[in-house]
Amino acid sequence: MADETPDTPAAAAVTARPHLRLRADRSAEKWTDAYPIGNGTIGAMCFGGVEADRVQINDATCWSGSPTTASGTRRRNGPTHLAAAREALARGDLDAAEQATRNLQGGFAQAYQPLADLWIGLDGPALPGDGTSPASTPQVTRELDLRTAIATHEFSLGGLHSRAETFVSARKNLLISSRTYSEPSDLWIELTTPHPVVHREAGDRGLTLVARMPADVRPDRSGAPDAAAFGPDIISYDGPSVTAAGVLVVHTDGEASFDGERLRVAGATELRIGVSTKTDAPSTPRGRGLHGGWRKSISLARIATMFVEPVFYNSPRGAGNDVRTEHIADHARLFDRVELRLDSPGVKPGVDAGADTRTTEQRLRAVAEGADDPDLVALAFQYGRYLMIAGSRPGGQPLNLQGIWNESVTPPWGGGYTVNINTEMNYWPAHTANLSECAEPLLPWLGRVAVTGQRWAKRLYRAPGWVMHHNSDMWGFAGPVGAGVDSPSWSFWPMGGVWMARHLLADAEFTGDIRRLLRAWPIACGAAEFALAWLQPQPDGTLGTAPSTSPENLYLDADGVARAVSESTTSDIELVRDLFDGIVSVAPLLPYRGPADLALIDRVYDARDLLPPTRVTADGRIAEWTGDPVEQDPRHRHQSHLIGLYPGRSITAETPELFAAARRSLQERGPESTGWSLAWRLALWARLHDADGVAATVRRFLQPADDAAHGSGEAGQTGGVYPSLLCAHPPFQIDGNFGFTAGVTEALLQSHEQDALGIRLLRVLPAAPWASGSVTGLRARGAVTVDTAWADGVVTSVRLRADRAAALEVVGPGLEAQRVDLQAGDEVSLGDASAHS
Repeated sequence: MADETPDTPAAAAVTARPHLRLRADRSAEKWTDAYPIGNGTIGAMCFGGVEADRVQINDATCWSGSPTTASGTRRRNGPTHLAAAREALARGDLDAAEQATRNLQGGFAQAYQPLADLWIGLDGPALPGDGTSPASTPQVTRELDLRTAIATHEFSLGGLHSRAETFVSARKNLLISSRTYSEPSDLWIELTTPHPVVHREAGDRGLTLVARMPADVRPDRSGAPDAAAFGPDIISYDGPSVTAAGVLVVHTDGEASFDGERLRVAGATELRIGVSTKTDAPSTPRGRGLHGGWRKSISLARIATMFVEPVFYNSPRGAGNDVRTEHIADHARLFDRVELRLDSPGVKPGVDAGADTRTTEQRLRAVAEGADDPDLVALAFQYGRYLMIAGSRPGGQPLNLQGIWNESVTPPWGGGYTVNINTEMNYWPAHTANLSECAEPLLPWLGRVAVTGQRWAKRLYRAPGWVMHHNSDMWGFAGPVGAGVDSPSWSFWPMGGVWMARHLLADAEFTGDIRRLLRAWPIACGAAEFALAWLQPQPDGTLGTAPSTSPENLYLDADGVARAVSESTTSDIELVRDLFDGIVSVAPLLPYRGPADLALIDRVYDARDLLPPTRVTADGRIAEWTGDPVEQDPRHRHQSHLIGLYPGRSITAETPELFAAARRSLQERGPESTGWSLAWRLALWARLHDADGVAATVRRFLQPADDAAHGSGEAGQTGGVYPSLLCAHPPFQIDGNFGFTAGVTEALLQSHEQDALGIRLLRVLPAAPWASGSVTGLRARGAVTVDTAWADGVVTSVRLRADRAAALEVVGPGLEAQRVDLQAGDEVSLGDASAHS
C-alpha cells in the first residue's frame, strides 16, 4: 500500500495523501444527489435529510422474475429464420433480412429491484424554533469519504446539532447508521417498501419486513405503435419471484416503543441502527429455483444484526469486535492499493492540495467555466474504484447498469446487464486499477449465462457453444429480446458472449491466477465454439458474420432508408479476433491441455488467420459497415467499430494506417456525447496518445449533467455527472464512472501492445494540469504492479513488483527504454543494474 512505503521514490510524492471526499451543503433533493455506499450485496443511497432522512436500500439479489424466466419465449423455426436472413442479405433484400432477424426475437430480461427505504425523522414537537426564524433554517453538510467508505451528514436546527454516520460492512453484511443529537430528541423510524409486504414484525427494539419482488417487469411500451405486441401489463406479481427480508434493530439511550405504525424513540441523544437483508434467490450459479423460505431469510438476516450491539457499547463482548474499525480496514485493503496525485499548478510537492473545502458541485461548475482542477480528476478516478469496491465483491452479483443502486421498480432499461458495451465498461478498470477480486462475480454469472446460452445457441441457431445477445439479468437470460417488432439494431446481436468471455481471459493476463483461469477456460471455449460456428465462408476466402449489426447504430441504404442489418460489421470481426487472441494468449498458462483443448486452439489459430482485416474508408476512417454506406448519425454515441483500438489490441502505433484512421473516426464522432460514451472516448484518445483529446474529454465528462435532462432518456448528447459524481447517460448509468477510471489509467500506463510485452508510461499527459504527479499500484499485463512519479512531464522514478516471471520492456518520457527480467516476488526500481539484462 502506498502509505506503508513512504520511503520509496514513487511513493514519496504522495506521503501527504490527498483528501478524497465528496461534499455537499444541502440534503439530497434528487436520488442522483445522494451518496452511494455498499458492500457488493447491500447498496444504499444516503440523502442526509433533517426533519426526515432517507436511506434507500438495495439487495443485489432483488430482481423481478425467477430462474425459470431465463428461458424466455423462443421463436419456432429459428434455424429457418437464420437461413432466410442470410439468403436475403446475399441477394441484397434488406427488408426481408431485417424481418427474418425480427422473427428470431423472443422474451425479455428481467429488472433489478429496490428493496426498502429506511426513514429516520424528528418528531414535530421536538423541533426547536417556530419554523419562521433564521434559527429554524437547517444548516446541512454532507460528505462521502472514499478512503473510509463512510457517508456522514451533520445539521444544525435551532439549538439542536446532529451528526450521522452510515456505512455497509462487507464482513458482517450489515448496514449501520449511527446518530448523535446535542440534546434529547424525539425520533421516529420506519422501514417501507414499494412491493407487496409478505410479512411484517415490530417491537421496541426493531422492525422486520418481508417483501415480494415482481414476477415480471416488461419494458414500458405505453404509447408506442407496437404496444399491443407486448400486452398491457408492465409489472406483474403473478408468478414465482424473489422474497426479500430486511431486518432492522435499534440501540439507543432513549425510550423506544412501537405505536402500531412506526418505531418511536423518546429523549434520545444516541441512536444506532443496523439493517441486514437476505433473499431466497439461488445461492449457486446453477440454482434452478427459489428457496421459497422467507422465514429462513429472516433468520439469516437476524444473525447479521447480532453484530450491531458490539458496535454500540464498550462492553467486553465488543472488545476487538468493532465493526466500524473492521469495515475501514477491509475497505482500505482494496482501496489503498492505488494512490494518484496530479499536482495542481503552483502547489509544492507534498502539500495536501486535496483539502478543498468547496462542494463537489461548486468544483464541477468551476470546471465548466474553464478552471483546471487536477484534484477533481484524481477524485473522480478514485470514485470509480470506490464504486467497484462498494458494488462488486466475490460471492456477489456483477455490476448492472446502475451498479447495485436503484430506487425504481421500472428502472431505465430494466437496470439490467447491457452487454453490447455497458457491462463490459463496468469492469474495464478492474485489473488495471488493481481490483481484480472485484471482477470475480462475472465468473459465476457467466457460468449461469453459458448454461442458458447453450440452449439458445442450439435451438435458435443449431450452433455449438453458448450465445448471449444484447440484454441479460441475474437469471442468465441470453436470447434476442423483443416480440418480433424490436429494431435489430440493438435486439439482434449475438456477440455478447464473445465479448464477455474475453473479460474472463483478461484476468489471467493481469493476475496469472491459474485457478480462476481453469474455471474460466470452459466458458471462454464455449464462446469460441459459438464464434467458430457463426463465422461463414465468404466469396473472397475470408470468414465473416451474417446477419450482422453494429450495436444500436444505423446506416442509410441506396434509397435513404435507415438500416441495421448488414454482413461482417467491423465490431463483429474485431470482437471475434480479440477473443481468439485471448484464447491463444492464455493457453500457455494452462497446466494441462487435453486433446479437446488442443483441437480448439488449432481451430482458433486457423480461423483467426482467415478473419478479414479492418478496412479504411476512402475518406480515411475505420469502416463500420460492409460497403461503406452513409451513416444515419455520424456522431452516434456508440463507436463499436473502434473496439480494435480499445478495449481491443489490434490497432496500435504499430499499425499506422489503422491508427490514423481511428483518430479520424474519433474526431468525426465529435466532442459531445452521453456520459458513458465520453468515458469510452477518453480511453480511445489515450490509446491514440492524444493529450489534447484526453484533456478535452476529461473536462467534458466532469461537467454538471444537464438539469433539464434529469430522468429523461431522450436528452441526446448531454452527458456529464450529477453532484454526487454519478455519471449521467442521462439518466444515471454507472458505467461511465468505471470507464472514466479506466481512461485515466490508460493515459498513465499502457501494456496492451502485442509486438512485445511492455509497459508504456505516461503515453498521454495533458501538459499543464497533469505536468507533475505520481501514481502507485497500477497493474500491467504480466502480473506486474507499477509505481511511477514524474515532474514537468518527465519520469523521475519507477518501481516494479512481479507476481510471476515476466520479461518486459519499460518506456516513458525521459526514461530510456529498458528491458527488465522479473521473477515472482521481485521488486525493482529502474536503474538497479541487477534487474536488467
